[in-house]
Parts: sequence; structure tokens; C-alpha cells
Amino acid sequence: MKHPLQLVLITLLVFGNVSTVWAKKSINECDVSDLQITTLQLLDGSEPVTLDVPASSSDCLGAYYGNNSEFISPNENLGYDEDGWLNKDSYKGWWTGPGAFVDQSDLYDLDGDGVVDDPGWVYVGKDEGNGFKGQTSSNGETSYSFIDDLITFDNCLDKKGKSTSCVGGEAVKGEWSYTPPAMNPDELVDLLGGSFFDQVAIIFKAGNAFAMYNFSIEELKLDPVLAGDYNYAFTGTWDISEVLGGSALSNFSFWARDPVDETVQVPEPPTLLLLISVFALMLRRKLKA
Repeated sequence: MKHPLQLVLITLLVFGNVSTVWAKKSINECDVSDLQITTLQLLDGSEPVTLDVPASSSDCLGAYYGNNSEFISPNENLGYDEDGWLNKDSYKGWWTGPGAFVDQSDLYDLDGDGVVDDPGWVYVGKDEGNGFKGQTSSNGETSYSFIDDLITFDNCLDKKGKSTSCVGGEAVKGEWSYTPPAMNPDELVDLLGGSFFDQVAIIFKAGNAFAMYNFSIEELKLDPVLAGDYNYAFTGTWDISEVLGGSALSNFSFWARDPVDETVQVPEPPTLLLLISVFALMLRRKLKA
């Protein structure tokens, strides 16, 4: 006959295992409509524009089981290959390819090593319940720290539809705002060049899982932001009540992809030689005239 204490321990183990199995079954595949944009604003003094139909995220990954040990800050944080979580190649089966939300044709040689292998994801910052804290990018000479409260979450609700604190509370849905500086600071221009962020990604962590969503500027049909241009601000909604099994939001992180400004790239050698030949011919004709 088993001792009463043994029976209690066996019961706890059985129900603990059942609980674990139930938790693993409760998360669902993400849907692009979990994260949406409802308004946008060009920060040149224009008023916000409410979209007739909310714009869902361009793509999503997850939900996946994992914890904060996966969210490791990059070193230079300039989008280089393997520097930072989203720049890792075919990571743990969570995505396949050279980085999150990118394929081979999206890569650049951002670090100037002669190899086109850089996904371009820059870690902008994270909110763990005390407000969004910006991260730093640096090339050893110039550094830039993204502003705190660049992204804010508001009007959050728990599973029962009651108001709650957004991060670190009981929230499973709410509203979000992205408000960058009106124009990009000189330090950021020096670090990233003349073209800014063709994609952004938000990663939601709740319970023992996370889901990732991105927006593509091209799919939103917006003009790219170049050096000297005004930035866009956005507001929208988020809802992880289904994808992460009703677990409350514990933290979120924000990434942005640094593209190369195609309009200022040096022409490929054959094109460059052609331009030099044409210029030489025109100069020769002018001298003979």
C-alpha cells in the first residue's frame, strides 16, 4: 500500500504532465491579422490618416516555444550576418533561409567584407513592463541609441475584456503606437546610410512561447524614407489571445531592417565602363569641334 504522501506526489506529477500537454496544445499558428495598422502619419506636420481598411502585417512566424534566452542583443547591431537573433541563418527551425523574413535576394554587403550575406535586421529595443527602452548601434566610431518609448502600448485588455496593464500584466490585446523622430538624426544617417528601414518586426512573448510579425514598406505602398525625408508614424491594434493560448504579454521587442539605398549605389563594373566610354566619346567629339 502506498503512503499518502506518495499518492499526493503521484497526483501532482500526473496533473502536472496533463497541464504541460494542455499548454503545448493551446498555442496556435499566427495570423497576419493579429497585428494591424489603423492610422499613418507623415511627420511633416500632416494630420494622421485613418485607413479605410486596417492593414494586416505582411507576414508572421510562430507561434514557437522559447524563452528570453533566445532574444540576445547584437554586438554592433548594424544588421550584419549572425549579429543578433533575426540575422541568424535557418535558426532552430523557426525559419529557413539567411534570416527572419528575408531570403537570399534580400541580402546586402552591409559590413563591406565583399560578401553579400547581411540580412540587415537592427535591434531597436524592448519593453519588459517598464516602458520601451531603445538599444544602441555602433560601428566603433559613431553610436546611436534609439529613443525610449519609440513604441507604446495602450488601452489593453485581459481575456475577460477588462482593462489591464499592457506589458507584464494580464493583457492579451490592445493598441500600439510607433512614433519616431520627425527626421532621422545625423548619427543614425552616418551609421545606416541614406535609406531607412524597409521592414519592421515586432516579437510578442507570452507564457512559454512567442510569435513574430513584420510589416513591409513596399507592401504598404509607401515611399521609402531617404536621408532628409520625414518619417512615418503609425498606430494599430494587436491581439495574441489565440496565437499564444491566452497567456498574458510578458514583453515585446522591436526590430527594423536596414536596406541599401539603390539610387546611390555605384554601378556594376560593366555599366560603369559603358558610362566612361560614352563620356570619353562625347569629350573627344567636343575637342574636335
